[in-house]
Amino acid sequence: MTEHFIKLSCVNCGRELEVYDDVEQFACGNCGAAMQVQRRGGTIVLRVLSGAGEAVQIGGQPTAAELSLGRLRDEAGNLAKRRADMQNERIARRKWGYGTGVALLLIGFFVERSGSSFVIGLSLLMAGVLAISYIRRSDKRVLASVRELQAKIDVIDGRIEDHAFRANPS
Repeated sequence: MTEHFIKLSCVNCGRELEVYDDVEQFACGNCGAAMQVQRRGGTIVLRVLSGAGEAVQIGGQPTAAELSLGRLRDEAGNLAKRRADMQNERIARRKWGYGTGVALLLIGFFVERSGSSFVIGLSLLMAGVLAISYIRRSDKRVLASVRELQAKIDVIDGRIEDHAFRANPS
């Protein structure tokens, strides 16, 4: 399923945004400005509901930029936790998978060599090879997912650094 979007610029900071078909309101990932998407006849217009440029806190309420920064930090933390969970599961899967594969190979070898049953021994050997092969393929998929999560975390960390730089440019 292809997601359809149009590229527009943030009214507050000018950063390029991707607005999807089903989005009615969102916050700019760069400046935190809350925007409403208004569709009129074949055009799309963004209207700022609250700008991140409002750096003054009123009555102890956090600004939109601070809320956006908090959400970015939460998202980065959640992604890092998910990445760590995936890596721990990968280690456990490898331990049990390789152990099972090697055990099947050894049992198959001894069954075949003992002369008990050539077919059963060969079947156990093949099962061991397939178990190890499956674990290796699974490991590659998990590593690709971990790399993808790390890339997302790096992007979010970059946004957090941008927020920090804009808050304290000196």
